[in-house]
Amino acid sequence: MSDKILRALMQLFAIVANSGRLTQQGRTIVEVFLRQQLSQALVPVYLTIFDDYLKFLEGRSDAGKEKKRVSVNSVKVLRICTDINSELELRQKYIVLIRLIEFVYSDEAVSEQEMEFLATVSNVFNISDDDHNRCLELVKTKTTAGISPSDYFLLISNEKHTSTSFRFLDNESIQGELVVLFCKPAGILFARYYGEEQLTVNGQPFISGSLLVFSPGSVIRDSRMRPVYYSDVMRCFLEDARQMPVVLSCTNVEYIFPNGKKGLHEINFSASSGSLVGIMGGSGAGKSTLLNILNSNLVPSSGEVLINGVNIHTDSSKTRGLIGYVPQDDLLMEDLTVFQNLFLNSKLCFGELDDVAITQKVDALLDSLGLNEIRNIKVGDVFNKTISGGQRKRLNIGLELIRKPPVLFVDEPTSGLSSMDSENVMDLLKQLTLNGNLVFVVIHQPSSDIYKLFDQLLLLDLGGYKIYYGNPSDALIYFKEKALYADAESECGVCGNINPEQIFSIIEAKVLDEFGNVTQTRKVSPKEWATAFRTDNPLKDADEGKGKQLPDSTFKKPSRIKQMLVFIQRDVLSKLNNKQYLLINFLQAPVLSFIIAYFLKYFADGGDYIFMNNSNLPAYIFMSVIVAIFMGLTVSAEEIIHDRKIQKREAFLDLSRSSYLLSKILILFAISAVQTFSFALVGNLVFGVEGMLGDYFLMLFAVSCFANLLGLNISASFDSVVTIYILIPFLVIPQIILSGVIVKYEKLNPDLTCQDKVPVIGELMAARWAFEALAVNQFMNNEYEKTFFEQDMQMSNATYKKDMW
Repeated sequence: MSDKILRALMQLFAIVANSGRLTQQGRTIVEVFLRQQLSQALVPVYLTIFDDYLKFLEGRSDAGKEKKRVSVNSVKVLRICTDINSELELRQKYIVLIRLIEFVYSDEAVSEQEMEFLATVSNVFNISDDDHNRCLELVKTKTTAGISPSDYFLLISNEKHTSTSFRFLDNESIQGELVVLFCKPAGILFARYYGEEQLTVNGQPFISGSLLVFSPGSVIRDSRMRPVYYSDVMRCFLEDARQMPVVLSCTNVEYIFPNGKKGLHEINFSASSGSLVGIMGGSGAGKSTLLNILNSNLVPSSGEVLINGVNIHTDSSKTRGLIGYVPQDDLLMEDLTVFQNLFLNSKLCFGELDDVAITQKVDALLDSLGLNEIRNIKVGDVFNKTISGGQRKRLNIGLELIRKPPVLFVDEPTSGLSSMDSENVMDLLKQLTLNGNLVFVVIHQPSSDIYKLFDQLLLLDLGGYKIYYGNPSDALIYFKEKALYADAESECGVCGNINPEQIFSIIEAKVLDEFGNVTQTRKVSPKEWATAFRTDNPLKDADEGKGKQLPDSTFKKPSRIKQMLVFIQRDVLSKLNNKQYLLINFLQAPVLSFIIAYFLKYFADGGDYIFMNNSNLPAYIFMSVIVAIFMGLTVSAEEIIHDRKIQKREAFLDLSRSSYLLSKILILFAISAVQTFSFALVGNLVFGVEGMLGDYFLMLFAVSCFANLLGLNISASFDSVVTIYILIPFLVIPQIILSGVIVKYEKLNPDLTCQDKVPVIGELMAARWAFEALAVNQFMNNEYEKTFFEQDMQMSNATYKKDMW
């Protein structure tokens, strides 16, 4: 919160305190509120502001003008709430309200004016009357019997009360009762403990009768009580809203790399809807390998991965559309806008919807992602970023969210992001789990706040050994106990934070030699950690999800023709937005044509240019053919490799490969048509070839189309753009040498040719056929020769028979 808001809230608390009697408990409530918002050093600063303003109000109090004082205070409350209303998040508004209610009820006598103040705050903050009344009930009642039955209250106890209709969470070891209120609009939980035990929340004391903001990742503990986790509590409130729950089970999964090295060892676990599962481990622990097996990109060497009992690898057709994958790299169309990326991706996911319905879906998603303001901004590439890293990551996630897959896998979502962007992205993923999704996240070095968002933690050690699976808050305690640490605590006793790096420090601790120097030998090997965890946590029944119906997928694949049209639309828009691409590809043809024609336009010095006297015509035809091949290769050589990452993401949609390839071919043929027409037009005009524009265009276009297909093949065959462009000369130079133009076939190496016929390698050269076709056609069908061709042919045959035969 800003300084302005905190000062206003201190004034608000002081006004409420001035309307009644400030108790020590009331001042403590203000202090607790400040501790939730500020660092330890700033709390006394704002407590002083509260005290000073309270003294100011008390100094102006006049018993004879009580009515006027109440009226003035009411106006002040209204003004303060109105001023800060637009600057507070909804969650913060609920916290302010609940603390004000707690503040008011810290004094046994609650005045009518105080109740009016609370009502004013709720109205200005747009908090419903039902939520306001439920907050009042939670604060003012001394026992659970005083709380009205409601689905928004959860009772955690060792004995269910048959007389109440609360939601119930059984905890056989808890002493007393714990009541949790769910304020649905803000998605926030408030808890109150009725009992005598000394509970702690994230290492901080939780006093009986006090009110707690139960935040994500929090754990309520006691030495004799089974911990109460935030994820378990939230799951109780959201289970009704979820349809077709999903259980992903991983049973005895192992993976062996092609080189024979074992990457994963006996991975067993299960996770259900509404869980955010973090996968952590050091470098080489197999995190990405496991993620690719779970999302069906890799097939395990043994074992199986099931979704509600259906094997995702052998029965992939049944689980199609249920899995989403967000890789670490941003798989975006860099030359398209934010809106165009989402819109065109949606058209591939919802074949039955028209453009209007898809636009509405995209608009709603942009609002929820906070990307509406940049909807018309081009995404940009790594070297020319036009949107921030956090926005790119949210857009990348949005490409999968648009079809709402029940199971989502995200690889390193916070990599390269600032702490604020990282928290925003993780909050987005956490919100998905609250809506019933199952989300797996591979993460490297999470902060304490991000670490607490996980509902389950899967920890891998070097070599792919599973050494922990359970609640993240218990992980540090588990490893400290195994390492015989004296302070087997999870959270910091002062700030309540968890340091995940401590886990790796314990796991990877090295042996010291007799001189106290650190060796390269670990105290506990990965296999020993895995064995210890397997011993402490025997395998549970992996059939939890079997027999459950698979959820319906919103994904409806469009027809092959529609897919092709979407691919064409996407590719054309991408190319039109790339000004450099357009400039180079559509200017190179006329520029090269002009250069070749102008340089080869020979005529005697001082005379006039006569086309029939120009002996450079064969060279012009040959260079035209070579340039057509070169342009066809360069325009197509990067097409498929450029889309390889996009295709990896779209593999989960099972789209038509033929539709994609046909769209590429049609677009490349169209580009080649423009290039070769402009080449023939400019070249023939400059060189003086008349009446044969169509002939030159058709032949050069045919050669360029051949080069397009050749370029697509090499683009699909290699993994590096550099390799492809190095390969292009190896494809063009043989066309030059083996065409029979530069070097006659009979003059080639005798190992390659013979004297009486064209060698086989020459028959395979497209340049040879194109040059021969253009040369013969130029001679036969020019405007002058075509009138006399039949007679000239008879004369030539007669001369041959007379002189040679």
